[in-house]
Amino acid sequence: MTRPARLFRVIWWAAGLSLLLAAGRDRVLGLIPQPRELPREDRATGRPWISGDFTNKIDYQEIADGRLPAYLPRASSWQHNDAWQGGAESAWFRASPAVIHVGVAGYPRHHGCAITAEFKDAAGHVTRVPFPLRDPGERWQVWEINRPAGAVAVRVVAEDRTSDFTGWVAFSHPFRAWPSVLPIIWEHLQLYTTVALALTLVWGPGLFWYPRGTAPAVRLFFLIGIGPLILAGIGVLVWSLGGLISPTLFSGGTTLALWLAIGLRARPRGVSDEITPTLRVALGVSALMVVAVTAKSTYSTGPSGELYRGTISRNLTIGDRMDSRFPFFIVQAAAHHSGPAAPTTERYFQPWTFFSRGPLAGLATIPVVLATGGKPPKAPPNQTWHPFDPQGFAAYRVTMMTLASSIIVALAGMLSLWIAPRWALAGAGLLALSPFGVHEIMFTWPKWVATTWLVLSFSLAHTRRPFAAGLTLGVGFLFHPMVLLWSPWLGLWACGRAPRDIFSIGKTGLRIAGGAVLLVIPWMLAGALTPHLPDTVMAGQGGFFRYWLEANRQIATWTTWWHSRWLNFANTFIPLHVYLSSESFHHAYANSVYEPSGRLVKFAYVWWNTLPFGLGLGLWLTSLTTLVTRGRNRPAVVWLLLVGPALLITANWGWDPLGLMRECGHPLFVAVIAITCVLSAEPDAPPAPLLAHRAVPWLQLPETLLMLWLTTLAQSQPWQVDYAQLDFLCLLINTLALLTAAWVLFRQRTRTIP
Repeated sequence: MTRPARLFRVIWWAAGLSLLLAAGRDRVLGLIPQPRELPREDRATGRPWISGDFTNKIDYQEIADGRLPAYLPRASSWQHNDAWQGGAESAWFRASPAVIHVGVAGYPRHHGCAITAEFKDAAGHVTRVPFPLRDPGERWQVWEINRPAGAVAVRVVAEDRTSDFTGWVAFSHPFRAWPSVLPIIWEHLQLYTTVALALTLVWGPGLFWYPRGTAPAVRLFFLIGIGPLILAGIGVLVWSLGGLISPTLFSGGTTLALWLAIGLRARPRGVSDEITPTLRVALGVSALMVVAVTAKSTYSTGPSGELYRGTISRNLTIGDRMDSRFPFFIVQAAAHHSGPAAPTTERYFQPWTFFSRGPLAGLATIPVVLATGGKPPKAPPNQTWHPFDPQGFAAYRVTMMTLASSIIVALAGMLSLWIAPRWALAGAGLLALSPFGVHEIMFTWPKWVATTWLVLSFSLAHTRRPFAAGLTLGVGFLFHPMVLLWSPWLGLWACGRAPRDIFSIGKTGLRIAGGAVLLVIPWMLAGALTPHLPDTVMAGQGGFFRYWLEANRQIATWTTWWHSRWLNFANTFIPLHVYLSSESFHHAYANSVYEPSGRLVKFAYVWWNTLPFGLGLGLWLTSLTTLVTRGRNRPAVVWLLLVGPALLITANWGWDPLGLMRECGHPLFVAVIAITCVLSAEPDAPPAPLLAHRAVPWLQLPETLLMLWLTTLAQSQPWQVDYAQLDFLCLLINTLALLTAAWVLFRQRTRTIP
């Protein structure tokens, strides 16, 4: 058995383990004893556990349970408003366990508020331990306190001496619990075996079921596309049959059957030589990037001001982009058998609807989420964050990351049709280790997946298959409508590849347009004609067309239109403009929705909003030099695939002016790397020795690691500490996966690129 085949078997077995871990989770974790209240030191029973002014009747106060067991008594200083003041203290309890647990909520670090644990030894000496963490706010946080040596009793003392807004605190009865690291270890095992399951289901069908002897562009389509489409098809069946068959049962059964079918097919067939070494290496790098970003997304803290912080749908960045969880709403609707146009489903997406974006990404995640034990809630996914949450968001996140990583393979395959394989692999590696490439794999929205299908469409158009290219473009649209901004340029490229006569050019244009409209127009009509709730103001695709007319989320005048487009252009293409421009730096959308953002967080914007830092400064300078010195030799390539699209997306985006890259610049990012490689591969191209150098993968890593970790590790007071016990492991896995990817690409450059 070849090395790739052996590696796939290991991943396949790990994928099967994920299904076993999901089936046994509740049974195994149910064996861990439940937390128990600490007994009173005076052994008295029937007496109040607190004294003072706090109330223990807090049912009217909405505080999320978090990790705090719901049955434990609690007390709060909040009595219908923040103005009340007073103090309270618990009774003395026996401090027998090594770690004392206390639930804390509110704002104990606010001036005038405090919560302190007091430990008493046998001689009566008291040691005070103030609450050291960041304010938990409206969510119970479990404070784990190491018992001082010699302590025999503990009590909790709290004060609220302020009437300010957020001037209140709450605490629970002290309790004992088994080490929380035990369920966390189980969750991490589930997490990484689910990575193996996603890799198996997304890539397995394409590796072993593609038709032999097909043209390279068609083979690339099957390699990348067949797995996601099978998963989306299963998702459609799960949703459609939910009224007859349990979605969880059906997903589990079909996923198990697909897993078995892939394994049985893989044993006799193996990985064929038709999957070229270039694509094999790209697949390996793609898998390593999924592991790397999974580890980063499992680190317990994110940047200061992280959106949806502390919840399962935390999106690892700041701003107001809700897009990272939109496909999960489809999983929720399917799990509860709510129709696409049902009011319950529509409220998930408001002010948009189910038809405003493509459904394929959400549909493809349904089998993985439900087969690994996910129980999606009916309410929005704001439950307490876990490394592998029971609601299934972590499984959804892993599947979305796996789908997004396919852009690495797509770029390698597309470039292989155009230039030497060594340069194709170099291009895929440049994208894989770039800050923007990694960030957008980690951010769970379907823009990289849609770009993948755009690249597949270009490959088919380039090899003179216009109708198949149009259909593939339509599939990309059903992942994200962003791809339509590139449809004119793709059509022009396809026509340019046709024979030089009017009839052939016209026929090619009609065929590529006809393939696309077969999928695009019905979906647009469904969005326009399906009834929706009166307060859904951006139903269907109409909201996206408004971007042409908007500036700063308002209908523009000519003055504001041109000004916003200039800022978009400058903040995208001029290094540090988004940081150094006072207007951009102080723009309202540059802040977290929770709090004003500091300079460090705003500086981090440059890695996912600007092209120079998104590429990495070294790659940007090399690309710029290549385009200026060599671009005139291939004007059609530069104008149709770079300049024209750049101008079009600049004109389109009017939502906010802070940069285009993460909004609709993903294909532009790919185009820059692809054109740079194409021009560098020409004989005697001056930048070629730079891009071909084997040190390039290592030189990309520092900027990418800074993008991933700077704003997380530089926080002096992280907001979230729950489930942080294995944070060191997440950091280690992320770093090792990136280093391994760089090493793989380094070895390939050593072997194949002079």
